[in-house]
Amino acid sequence: TELIIAEIASQAEVSKLISLAPEKRINNAARLASLEGTGLLDSEPEECFDALTALAAKLLDAPTALLSLVDNERQFFKSQFGLGEPWSTRRQTPLSHSFCQWVVSQEKALIVGDAREHTVLRNNGAVHDLGVVAYAGVPLMIDPKHTVGSFCTLDSNQHEWTAIDVENLSDLAKIVNAFVVVQMVK
Repeated sequence: TELIIAEIASQAEVSKLISLAPEKRINNAARLASLEGTGLLDSEPEECFDALTALAAKLLDAPTALLSLVDNERQFFKSQFGLGEPWSTRRQTPLSHSFCQWVVSQEKALIVGDAREHTVLRNNGAVHDLGVVAYAGVPLMIDPKHTVGSFCTLDSNQHEWTAIDVENLSDLAKIVNAFVVVQMVK
């Protein structure tokens, strides 16, 4: 039992080190209303989005790609390609396991070649529980004022993302945004 108590204490210390994005940006009422207005939270997967996440993974030579929507407590994966279990079935993680929250709060791309060396991300649960080492994510902006999520690729190995990778990811995110706006109009 002493080993179990020591492990619990160790995990508690690590969780204290996890940085979360600024609450006032994540909990912004107008941003959350814009996200809710998409109708995508907790919705079923859709072929048009799944094709774009698969394409992102192929173009960026990454094993995983996500269309992640960030609310005030979690990130929901509207689409995913290559995400392992149990996460692909759950289709969400808490913010403690989210790099996408930083894209949302900063409203700009986040490009990380090795999160294990990143001062803010190295203790993130995505590194420890999902095996995320490298991340390239760009904002999803349904309107020009609010970032509702991130379109991103992940790698379990160190990955040097190129300017062309980020440009391709940004172009695909524009297509995602267009699909979302079209669905909202229906």
